[in-house]
Amino acid sequence: MTASVGAVTQADYTATNVIAEIPGRSRPEEIVLFGAHLDSQDLGTGALDNGVNVVMLINIARQITRLGLQPERTIRFALWNGEEQNLDGSWKYTEQHESELDHHIVAASFDIGSGRTTGFFTGGRPDLVPLVDSYLAPVAGLGPFQQIDIPLVGTDNFDFMVEGVSNLIAIQSDANYASNYHAESDTFDKVDQQQLRLNSAISAVVIWGFANDSARLPRMTHDEITTLINATDLEQQMKNMAVWDGWANGTRGKHD
Repeated sequence: MTASVGAVTQADYTATNVIAEIPGRSRPEEIVLFGAHLDSQDLGTGALDNGVNVVMLINIARQITRLGLQPERTIRFALWNGEEQNLDGSWKYTEQHESELDHHIVAASFDIGSGRTTGFFTGGRPDLVPLVDSYLAPVAGLGPFQQIDIPLVGTDNFDFMVEGVSNLIAIQSDANYASNYHAESDTFDKVDQQQLRLNSAISAVVIWGFANDSARLPRMTHDEITTLINATDLEQQMKNMAVWDGWANGTRGKHD
């Protein structure tokens, strides 16, 4: 069996992130960042990976605005570009906003289709678990939820993790995500629209919880990040994703 792929190389172009925010009322300098990547592989239309979560975050931002709600902290919504290449959009954000990272309370990524949200990966930060548990309490009926406290590489949480910022990845049931992953079949008809609405409610309470709680975790130091890498399989994950060299040579992550 053979395959022929008619790839065409074109000139370089500039891709941009899309950023919007709702300013905080009492602590506007403190930022809770929730993002989903805007780009997709070009075989399909990218409905599950990752248009569905882009739409979800846009809808949450619209609803908060329509209801006239103002959080205590600033909520920043990010639609990342270049995730499929090298996590480039979120990486460049951390470079351009380095002076603000001490004030980033959390950076969360949504990137696993439209299956049911069952909890969050909390990135090797065990103190995040009870916070997320408490924020999910208003939607307990949509659970059960379980937070899994392991660090993961593979989506736009990565550069925040190696910058020491608390980070989350939404855990979602597979539904039909894996069978359509980076495939021509990743189209709108695969989206579970009812579950998307429920996921929006789950995500919204977590966003609102971080935006209004007085609790916060400090940014990790370089030594603490190194300890996390050494105590887990992060190094191998980073090598598998071709982002290890950036950490090792000091061009990615917190090194001061």
